[in-house]
Amino acid sequence: MNRGILHIHFLLISIISLAGFGCGTGNEPVQEITEPDAQTSLRELVFVDSIGVELGDSNFVLGSIEAVSHTSEGNILLLDRPAARVREYTADGEFVRNHGRRGSGPGEFINPLSMTRLTDGRMAVLDQQTGGIHLFSPEGEWLGISAEITNEPILWITPADGDQFIGNLISWDIENDQLFATAIVGRFSADSAEANLVYWENTFPFDFIDFSVLVEEAYFAQTWTSDREGNVFMGPRDPEVYQITGFDLTGEPFVEISMDIPMVEKDADEIAFEAEFWNQRARNMGANVTTDFDVNPFRWMIHSMGIDDQDRLWVRRGTEGTPTFDVFDYAGEHLFTASLPTITGYQGLLWEIKIDEFGILAWSMDPLDGYQKLYTLKLVGD
Repeated sequence: MNRGILHIHFLLISIISLAGFGCGTGNEPVQEITEPDAQTSLRELVFVDSIGVELGDSNFVLGSIEAVSHTSEGNILLLDRPAARVREYTADGEFVRNHGRRGSGPGEFINPLSMTRLTDGRMAVLDQQTGGIHLFSPEGEWLGISAEITNEPILWITPADGDQFIGNLISWDIENDQLFATAIVGRFSADSAEANLVYWENTFPFDFIDFSVLVEEAYFAQTWTSDREGNVFMGPRDPEVYQITGFDLTGEPFVEISMDIPMVEKDADEIAFEAEFWNQRARNMGANVTTDFDVNPFRWMIHSMGIDDQDRLWVRRGTEGTPTFDVFDYAGEHLFTASLPTITGYQGLLWEIKIDEFGILAWSMDPLDGYQKLYTLKLVGD
């Protein structure tokens, strides 16, 4: 890869990692589920507690939350990218330990981009600038670099079974003087930089001018979640299509979920805000090229997904300012809709909400009070 491609690639990784707003057919018939019953119950999410202070104990002053997960015991893991470490807290918010620190020595990070707790108990952190995937024991001991990754990073990783995880990878190639990018969502082993199963793949030309192509065709083209038995749910981030495919451990689709919800157009203020949001991220990272983000005038149908401890798939609507989830079982039946009514307006779209078997964690990428907090949420009635 030439220097120009490397510069643009790493710049886009930095911008998109800070912004963060994370398909095949089989031989067996796929069950398709459509619009849920209009009488499906509505449920409410509420805030429980928070971690993070503006000033004071450095273990609670958060720079920027890049990823969150939980240990096997339910402790909270938080990848703080500017601090170059993974912070660990109890479920009640008490500080436990830091994993790693800034530096280039064993177990140290310069620019960590992805993190998750693997199902086998170890924690994986990707920092290509210090060699690749760092593994830590459940007790916090650095176990070494399991996979060398120094060029294209694997982003927004979610755990699967054993030492496996699901992630997004982009590679580059030049054919007849034309630069092409290939994006995949695939299944990886912690000891390999090569996908052992590909769920989605997209190859497209790139000309260094319109960076929105990378956003729409690669980095944010798909959203997915996975459970610790190896099931994967994936859907396009598209302004017109609400559709999710569920894949089993072998990569075969077992369910299709679709809904008919109205498209939502962004207003002029929202488009201007989003364009400035992206360009500010570029400036913050020292961009020395002209960044051009052609903002899509419509919101995504699907924002993100998660799976809870009852094997319920939570699908967040990208059309709603108030964080709103459609919740399904693995057969595709719509169980209920849940929302966080205390968050409204466009600012709601700047909230990240992560759901796994230990609970619900949330944070704002643009906090109104000016400093970062991680919040715990709960579903009323659970």
